[in-house]
Amino acid sequence: MKRLNLLFVVLTVVTLVAACVQPTPAPGPAQAPAAKEFKVVVIGKSVHPYWSNVEKGVRAAAKDLGLRDDQVIFFVPPKEDVAAQTQTMETYIAQGVTGIAIAPSDPNALEPVMKKAADAGILVTTLDTPPVEGSVSLVYIGTDNFTAGKIAGETMAKLLPNGGKVGIGRGSDTALNALQRTEGFLEGIKGTKIVALQPVNDKEDSAQALSLANSVISANPDLAGAFGVYAYNGPAWAQAIKEANKVGQIKLVCFDATTDIINGIKEGVIDATVAQREFDMGYKSVQIIYKIWKDGKEKAFAEMGVKNGVIDTGVDVITAANLKDYEASLDKKGIPHEWTTEGWEPPVGVKPAAHRALADGKITIAWIPKALNNPVFELGKVGAEKKAEELTKAGPYEVEVIYIGSVASDMAEQARVVEDVVARGVDAIGISCNDPTGCEDPIKKALAAGVEVMTWDSDSPNSGRFTYLGVDNYEGGKAAAELLVKAMGTKGKVALLTGVPGAFNLEERIRGFKDAIKAYPDIQIVKIVACNDDINLGVQVVEETMQAFPDLNGWFFVGLWPVFAERGSMPLFEEATLKRGMKNVAFDTLPVELEWLKDGLLHGLVGQKYWGWGYDTVQMIYDKIVYGKTFESFTNSGMDLVDMCNVDVMAEMWAKQDFTLTLPPLCK
Repeated sequence: MKRLNLLFVVLTVVTLVAACVQPTPAPGPAQAPAAKEFKVVVIGKSVHPYWSNVEKGVRAAAKDLGLRDDQVIFFVPPKEDVAAQTQTMETYIAQGVTGIAIAPSDPNALEPVMKKAADAGILVTTLDTPPVEGSVSLVYIGTDNFTAGKIAGETMAKLLPNGGKVGIGRGSDTALNALQRTEGFLEGIKGTKIVALQPVNDKEDSAQALSLANSVISANPDLAGAFGVYAYNGPAWAQAIKEANKVGQIKLVCFDATTDIINGIKEGVIDATVAQREFDMGYKSVQIIYKIWKDGKEKAFAEMGVKNGVIDTGVDVITAANLKDYEASLDKKGIPHEWTTEGWEPPVGVKPAAHRALADGKITIAWIPKALNNPVFELGKVGAEKKAEELTKAGPYEVEVIYIGSVASDMAEQARVVEDVVARGVDAIGISCNDPTGCEDPIKKALAAGVEVMTWDSDSPNSGRFTYLGVDNYEGGKAAAELLVKAMGTKGKVALLTGVPGAFNLEERIRGFKDAIKAYPDIQIVKIVACNDDINLGVQVVEETMQAFPDLNGWFFVGLWPVFAERGSMPLFEEATLKRGMKNVAFDTLPVELEWLKDGLLHGLVGQKYWGWGYDTVQMIYDKIVYGKTFESFTNSGMDLVDMCNVDVMAEMWAKQDFTLTLPPLCK
């Protein structure tokens, strides 16, 4: 019995020992060893404020998930270094961590070591930069870079409605995110007049980025815009633009919302930035690995909305107009940020008017048209009031627009209006001048009183105003001539109708028209008549001209005055047009003119940006006062050319009050 008991004990021990040494199944590529304590490593690209924001997200996720600091590791090399990223992964593979989230500086170069980690049972994900196709990365967390780049391109297109050259600072020619952003940007500007230069690769070095930006600006004196693909090369371009004294001339769109980029927006050198949500990238990188480890891949993906292996963190487009709202959205989510919009101070050198305006928290702008009886100015008034409403809502300053002017076009009365608003204590004036010389003295007096002044629609070049916003009237006149020649042919007699003689904008249109007509020696300008911006007088002088020249072949209405008269008010004009085939073109593209064009009374239109006269003027004045932004003497608002082939789209713009739609080309 003792022998049997001893044998039983021996067999039991042997059985237990054998059970203990049985090998456990190797974990699959998407499973972490269940018996180990959770530990995750997030590997960024370089020491930079962008990656500091990612780390904040990593730390916030650790806190929310109840993890200790030693369970969540964040690492970035001093600068972009594929070898350093590889070595870091090797170190943590050897330690057998639960998961690794990496932003691969070179996805192709990092894929082998990522596969090694996955084969070891480590959960591998990527952030910021997408992995290669077929990667072992379980999920990519970050921006849809092509879409974000396209948004940047569309933003640039709005900043440069007339086109121009744009430089691209890409940083890396191997990082997939940089390539996708570039491709998206090019897609975003497709169909515009913007020409993108060959992207410059600055090897992700700030000093190199600045050097290359300086070189591009120097080699292209007509450079109109720049796009910084990464968080560091946008500020480098901003510095280059400042050094070249081209703030406001070169439009700059950046990526990300680091402190230096936000400061660039506040200074007025950066016009917009496409902000990634790097905090979310860091947070969700920890969160998804933890959930897979805890609940399994299927449940984790369902809970976190993984689609096609991607968690798209999205982007925000930030401008000076919405910066305050953007900051408030971060505060609402409890997302930390290093900048603040509190206590903004304008740059040194801003004129006294700006300091006075900022001191009382309110900016009052007098928006003065040539006359109140011209309906064309009403849309600009609405635009001005809309922008004032937007700026007031965004804060921190209240913006008020005073719409005031003489009833009819009268330079003496307009001068009195300027004096009155200065006496009322306005902070700025936006004015369409009845006469360039007549406006000089009133504007100079306003400037002497510390009031900022800019002109729109019609300029006073020698008045001292800080910029003139409007169509290039000379080019507009040339365009009108080409539209008329296209409609009537290269022979015939034409007449011109203008408004107030001597008005700078009208005189420039006439000069451009005359210069263009010189190319057609068989076309004779037989008469130029004026209506002093009066509708009834316009009708009268047009009919008188038709009586004097019954064989007239065409008209150029330098403005649209008689078009506002009732149909049938100009019987001679209408009969010659509809029955004899006289051709006519006009400035402006108001709905009444679009109807005339559809009915065959007009054959081509040169349109100004009426909404922008108000909307853009208020924004520019605000930027000048609040940020000390500088502008070129002339700010080209662009123009629209309309004929029968695109009139319906222009009519749609008016119907929807959306002037951002793309206007199709003219008839061939």
